Amino acid sequence: MAQGPKTALVLQGGGARGAYHVGVLMALAEITGARHSPFQIICGSSVGAINAASIAVAANDFQRGTEHLSSLWRGLRCNAVYNTDALSLLLSTGRLASTMMFGYLGFSAAGGLLDYQPLKKLLEQEFRRSHLEYAIQTKALHALCITASSYEGGQAVTFFEGDETISDWQRARRMGRRVQVSPMHILASAALPFAFAPVLVEGSYFGDGALRSTSPLSPAIRTGAERILVIGTRDTHIDPGARARSKMGPTFGEVAGHSLDILFNDNLEADQERMLRINHTVALIPEDQKDKTPLRVIDSILLSPSKDLRTIAQAHASDLPRTVRMLLRSSGAWGGDGRLESYLLFEPGYIGDLIDLGYNDTMAQAATIERFF
Repeated sequence: MAQGPKTALVLQGGGARGAYHVGVLMALAEITGARHSPFQIICGSSVGAINAASIAVAANDFQRGTEHLSSLWRGLRCNAVYNTDALSLLLSTGRLASTMMFGYLGFSAAGGLLDYQPLKKLLEQEFRRSHLEYAIQTKALHALCITASSYEGGQAVTFFEGDETISDWQRARRMGRRVQVSPMHILASAALPFAFAPVLVEGSYFGDGALRSTSPLSPAIRTGAERILVIGTRDTHIDPGARARSKMGPTFGEVAGHSLDILFNDNLEADQERMLRINHTVALIPEDQKDKTPLRVIDSILLSPSKDLRTIAQAHASDLPRTVRMLLRSSGAWGGDGRLESYLLFEPGYIGDLIDLGYNDTMAQAATIERFF
């Protein structure tokens, strides 16, 4: 394949909000009409890692890959991602409570509130190593980057596979390590703290990639991206003011929802702003001086929801399994602004609305996207 400027796709986390990625990708397939993927570098963390891997293995047939991803997501239910039966939730919450109450006696339990075994099984069924290897061999894919957070090393680790010219890297609290990407690397990236247990990969425990990913765009830049298309999962509108509420402080569930919002979105938006500032700075450097700095201009575009996904989640909250609704009520999250629900609601109505929103938002920017490519 002819090699032009390398374009990267960066997909950040967001649980069920990852359905928005799918709608955007469907629209990109239609706008570009590309048979081979228009993205030579594909990076993701958390649910973004799951979608990134799916698009990467389909690099030689982008149209079919996006259609398959849409079909997969539209068929999801919560029990395909985490166990929702009453016994599983009772056991997991019981273990966690026992650890907190009797940990000083030596009782401990490595786990989370939710059991990710269904997601593990789904990833093992869906991930195709042979397709990934073929995509790299044919140069349809330059690199796949999956970022997870090391609980032992206290850093963001980007597991990458791709062109042999890409070297490992080491920066402050983040590193890149060449591996043979497997479903366990992807599962580790998606293992949300407290919700899911840490995942053992290559002798170390890892959790959600967004946890320590202070520079989400770094893996794309490190692997040679000259253009970056980022898909976010939060609208860019700032809340107009404080929401009316009682005199009581925020509940555990509300704090959890805000924590997820910060974890998945704030670093991505800050990194995007930082790159735009660097681009502006580089543009001011005289041409005969630019070879004295390692900085370079990287064209980028951020596609994010035009609507507040919390509102959409509120409309579908009753679709959650009864056991999950009970868990949200006990944590004080039920009946709030829909923030926590928007990350856990892997049900067809909500998923379908997010895919449709992502598609429509992207088609509305078709002219801008055509210029970008």
